[in-house]
Amino acid sequence: MSIRDYGVLAATAVDRRREGATDTPHYQIHLRDAHGTDYRAAVNVLSQQAPSDLRHLADEDFRHPVTGLLPPAGSGWNPLPSRPGTASLDFVRGRLFDPAAMHVLPPDAPGPDNDLADLLDRHVQRAIADPAAVLYVFGQRFGPEPGVPDKVFGFLPGNGVHDIHMNQGNSGRFTADDGVYQDGAVLIHLPAENRWTALFLAFQSQSWHTDDRTGHALPARTPVPRPTRPHQPTTPGHR
Repeated sequence: MSIRDYGVLAATAVDRRREGATDTPHYQIHLRDAHGTDYRAAVNVLSQQAPSDLRHLADEDFRHPVTGLLPPAGSGWNPLPSRPGTASLDFVRGRLFDPAAMHVLPPDAPGPDNDLADLLDRHVQRAIADPAAVLYVFGQRFGPEPGVPDKVFGFLPGNGVHDIHMNQGNSGRFTADDGVYQDGAVLIHLPAENRWTALFLAFQSQSWHTDDRTGHALPARTPVPRPTRPHQPTTPGHR
């Protein structure tokens, strides 16, 4: 199994909400493409499985060949094939970043710059303030939902992208979402600075040792003990 309708949304950010009317806490982004179509990106900031706080990495100088494979800025929703050599993301196989560099943050906490919503808000608000900034949001599409307004921003029809996080190595009921080259993320291009920012999220319950075909978690690797030599008594002249 894998997530359905994987792809990337290329659009500009026009608004945001730190939390929306959803079943679990999300950071919500209102985006619009060059054709005037509205979208909502629902970014998880809390897991339904323990440990609930997410791992994150914000790379403010992201450099990777995948940026040269992205669709045109403002082009809207673009389906992607889940295979290497394309713009599809894979946290395990794509060498996008070092997983050891990820840190855990709570979803929301009193005070500035100390939680995941703060981190997302800092980058998204900067993109909103820059008319030239372009967001590339990877994940699973939902909608369009004719006649149904978006439940956070109210535009019609409801339409957007979710599962904007690692989508492999899951456990429990979420293993059905496993797959390779279908991970979610947010890439922000700042043309005036000739710079990319990448926002990567993963759940603590997910495994980074996954099957190359299914994306399912594999058994933990057991270190192979080194063979030992039998003890030999030391003799003069022997070393």
